Amino acid sequence: MAYRRYHGSCHCQAVRYEAGFDLAAGTNRCNCSICSKARAWFLFVRGDDFELVAGEEHLGSYRWLPPGQAEPGLTYRFCQRCGIRVFATGEWDRMGGVFYALHVPTVDDLDREELVRAPLHFIDQANDRPDRAPADTRLM
Repeated sequence: MAYRRYHGSCHCQAVRYEAGFDLAAGTNRCNCSICSKARAWFLFVRGDDFELVAGEEHLGSYRWLPPGQAEPGLTYRFCQRCGIRVFATGEWDRMGGVFYALHVPTVDDLDREELVRAPLHFIDQANDRPDRAPADTRLM
């Protein structure tokens, strides 16, 4: 696996993007309440490695304020036509500033075998421990 450009979209194709990343860095699943309900599976992309190609006018936004936080960490973007959550945006110094959390199933041209071989990281955000996996990952 190596860094390359990928294409992604929502179900109805109204929202389309291009993003560059190395799948060898892995994908992520989180157990916070919103990720649990959405069955989120995402991968991180630096802001300068993402381009929205089409569909800004079709994107809706949702910002969630986690308990105990001063402000929302992510803005979730979804297609208002088909309802698919395409990506989230945020800003974090550790990620180099602005970043995107792509919903893995929206990446259209991922090789399935490469995806299976990529590391899968679990994030225990439900217990405010993003640096480790939760004890039970069976439903993530």
